[in-house]
Amino acid sequence: MKVKNLIVLGLLTLGAESVMAQDCNFFFANEEGKVLTRTGYKADGTASSILLYRVDKVYDYPSGMEVDAHFSYSKPTGKVLNSGKMVARCDNGTFSMNMSHILSYPDALNMKNADLYMMGDLMSYPDAFSAPDDPSSLNEYSDGTIRISDKKNKDNRAEISVTNRTFVANEDVQTSAGIFHATKVRYSIRIWTPKATIEGYGYEWYAPNTGIVRTEEYNDKDQLQSYSVLTSIK
Repeated sequence: MKVKNLIVLGLLTLGAESVMAQDCNFFFANEEGKVLTRTGYKADGTASSILLYRVDKVYDYPSGMEVDAHFSYSKPTGKVLNSGKMVARCDNGTFSMNMSHILSYPDALNMKNADLYMMGDLMSYPDAFSAPDDPSSLNEYSDGTIRISDKKNKDNRAEISVTNRTFVANEDVQTSAGIFHATKVRYSIRIWTPKATIEGYGYEWYAPNTGIVRTEEYNDKDQLQSYSVLTSIK
């Protein structure tokens, strides 16, 4: 009888661990077919780019969830400059996604019309809503680097590094796609090209089941360079 009880207790424990492993706020769209559009703007408010995400597949695992999505990056005129695949995942309570959203950054790269190849890191997005005053949860913001190169010209390349990501606040963000309760994060940014190195900082706001709803980028003189806003969810 004691052995049976131990087996039952063990099964219940495993079940509880499985539920806890899935207990993760997903900071990206997680419905197949969902389409999100984020519009990038210059500092003067002129639209400069359109970044569109479409959720292709959602996978549920005992340890969490993974989403495969397609993104396209285009001019406001509709001309597609780049497209590819990205992944967002929640694994044992930790959410992360790759850096395709880096494309909303300023025109400093001068590579928008190139046939680009990109390789970027997965970056973590802690759940600051559950414990905003817990230092251990707020120190989980990882750094990330994305490398961009022209497939036809190896000298036309860039490396963008995002570092020193720190929690700022949880606050409401109003967009044309709705109002989102989001986590605001500040980061340092370094853009390297063979011709120049640009340094500055930025902010991004991310919301549950949606992802990044706003970004702002500044140079080292505290001047706004560009920003992006979520403009639609379908």
